[in-house]
Amino acid sequence: MTRPMTGKAEVVLEYPDKMFIGTFGRTDQFDARFETNEVLLTLQRGDDAGACRAVRLHLEPQVLADVLRTLAGSASATAPSGADSCTLRVAAETLARALAAPSGEQAESVREGAPPGRKDSPGELTPEEEVLLLHVME
Repeated sequence: MTRPMTGKAEVVLEYPDKMFIGTFGRTDQFDARFETNEVLLTLQRGDDAGACRAVRLHLEPQVLADVLRTLAGSASATAPSGADSCTLRVAAETLARALAAPSGEQAESVREGAPPGRKDSPGELTPEEEVLLLHVME
């Protein structure tokens, strides 16, 4: 299931004799999911000519874990601040809860956009509600 992108992404492939650059923006879509032995990230856009361009990144879970640990180690004054920092923190917490939850509860809570066991918590926003609020504030 693809979702609209809420920001921009750029993919650069560098070879010795050439370079490919792909940009994706708010009018494009993405998909991210766990497969049996990998994490799959797809960025997809449609051109005016009707052709669809996509980038697919397949990672073993250990590679994603290394990337997340490296990001955590570099979080400093150069890391995003304000709303972007809050959005990243909420997303990381959501992933942590989803990985800790039993599979049935995990799927249900992610589909509903609520953390496990806190589906009707007054005063707390779900990640989707927070993203919508951030967009309204922009």
